[in-house]
Amino acid sequence: VAVFLVTYIGGKFHSSLSILTFEEAMRFVDWNVIFLIMGMMIFMAILAETNVFKWLAFRLYRASRGNTWLLAAALITLTGITSAFLNDVTAILLIVPLSIQIAVAIDLNPFAIIIPEVLASNIGGAATLIGDPPSTIVGSHIGLSFGEYLVHMAPIAIICMIALIIFNRLQYGKEYEGAKTKISPTLLNKLELESEIVNHATLHKALWIGALTFILFFTADLLGGIPPSVVALTGATLLILWVRPDMHHMLREVDWTTLIFFIGLFVVVGGLEATGAIGWLASRIQILAGESVNIATMMTTWISGIVSAIVANIPFTVAALPIADVLSASLPNAATSRVIYWALILGADLGGNATYLGSAPNIVAVGLLAQAGFRLSFGRFARDGVPVTILTLALASLWLLLRY
Repeated sequence: VAVFLVTYIGGKFHSSLSILTFEEAMRFVDWNVIFLIMGMMIFMAILAETNVFKWLAFRLYRASRGNTWLLAAALITLTGITSAFLNDVTAILLIVPLSIQIAVAIDLNPFAIIIPEVLASNIGGAATLIGDPPSTIVGSHIGLSFGEYLVHMAPIAIICMIALIIFNRLQYGKEYEGAKTKISPTLLNKLELESEIVNHATLHKALWIGALTFILFFTADLLGGIPPSVVALTGATLLILWVRPDMHHMLREVDWTTLIFFIGLFVVVGGLEATGAIGWLASRIQILAGESVNIATMMTTWISGIVSAIVANIPFTVAALPIADVLSASLPNAATSRVIYWALILGADLGGNATYLGSAPNIVAVGLLAQAGFRLSFGRFARDGVPVTILTLALASLWLLLRY
């Protein structure tokens, strides 16, 4: 809000107080990102009411038949897939609470399941255009379709997910072996009741509309290049008309604070671009990289990863986009391969795993653990996060060098 007040009122008093006019500031906002996220928020809010993700998590527990390692691998995979096709924060909010209950019931340290789930949410979010805000921001900026993004990013996300599961086995193998194979019937019944599907009719409608929405995401180019935001809002609107939820509740479920934060962030970065600060920084990076696309790609990947470990990856991604534009336009073949943008996405998404400050899912999970009585310290999270980040960034670097 302060961004808008300074932009609008400052310019009214004196032109020297304004870097951008209000109209110029609004042109810097990527409305495709805003409306895409809004559409997915509405869809997720309706789907979450059915309790389907808790139901899936409990069914995975039953299917594991007391094999804790298999259960952990299944929950990690479920979190990654949910993050890819809905949203990483939503995946954590829906899956982690039941995972904590299951861990406590089998005498397993919850960190052995929750931390890998958080890491999986960031990796899975990189797989699709709608999975993680950095993916959405960069994908929208360069006009990627859902299918085009998936072809380029899903393979490396799957590779990193497999690496995470292997790392998790090595890290927590003894703890998994020491966990209980069975829990008391009373507690089992309690968990089963808490994980029942709440509204089958709403779930069926949401699945039908979800399938239609993803078909539209994949075929948007064949239908005249429909923007992803239009597809998401169309799906959300159809679902609202069919399900007819309580609209006051729906409006409360939309995270307006996040949407306004995104708008303000675009304006701030637009101001930096208008003052020439972004161009200056891009020129310094270009000097270091010389004419080598490979060096520029590695610098983008690792700088993005390191910075995203310290500060939230969303503001970093928005700030780094203009720099990626300059590098892509000036380096040989970088514009056609879009390798700098792929490097930015992977660096921001994977780097967010190093510390719990790196991305929103990390912070949400720490809060959920605290509510359950488990304090996850900065150092304890980093003990798993940093090695996984280094491993996945190394795999991503190799992928970028070989693929592009």
